[in-house]
Amino acid sequence: MSKRRVLVTGGAGRVASILRQHWGDRYEIRLADIRPVDDLASHETFVELDITDLDAFTGACEGIDTVVHLAADPSPNADFYESLLQRNIIGGYNGFEAARLASCRRIVFASSINAVLGYGSSDEAAHWDVPIYPANVYGATKCWGEALARVYDEQHSLSCICVRLTSPSFDQTSFDPQASAAAISARDAALVFGRCVEADDDVGFAIVNGVSRHRVTWFPVSESDSRVGFEPEDGTSFPIRE
Repeated sequence: MSKRRVLVTGGAGRVASILRQHWGDRYEIRLADIRPVDDLASHETFVELDITDLDAFTGACEGIDTVVHLAADPSPNADFYESLLQRNIIGGYNGFEAARLASCRRIVFASSINAVLGYGSSDEAAHWDVPIYPANVYGATKCWGEALARVYDEQHSLSCICVRLTSPSFDQTSFDPQASAAAISARDAALVFGRCVEADDDVGFAIVNGVSRHRVTWFPVSESDSRVGFEPEDGTSFPIRE
């Protein structure tokens, strides 16, 4: 059985590096970034890509099964006109449109906890289906991507899965088990994106909370996570690994 061909945008970034490390040679990976990626493995190729260029983005998607769209400005403090408009709004749209034009099976869009960060100071848990509640303009650009995912599923039958991600920094080897947490480990980050790539074809639209499993959190693992087969392996609900 041939391996899935996966395009990973933001291929020179930290999250892409985590996926590459934990995925190994499970997929044929095409890394795309405006910056070069030099340490390519035998199952990896690289294409230089400016995500604001739709024609180039569509070309990068040719022959691809699943697009993992990580590329964006990740800063909650980013300026809208200087960065977010081009990279997150136009670049976000181009990811969905390029995947459609190239007849890809699926796009996995890297949304953010910032799309629902307002719930962090409320009494309501941010399950996948709560109304969006961004606390900054960066979070609002991720809500834009989630809305596009719904449109492209409904209008174009493109399978679209959004992962509301926090920075993969949770350290399973030491933590306060009583602490409130909304963090994800590197291992769980690679796991959730892998499960989204491999989810059944009948998953047309889904939002997944990219989080490890914690005892106390406003940002829980939800029913949609189970729909794509994501079961975290780390978190404050588990014993400390030696």
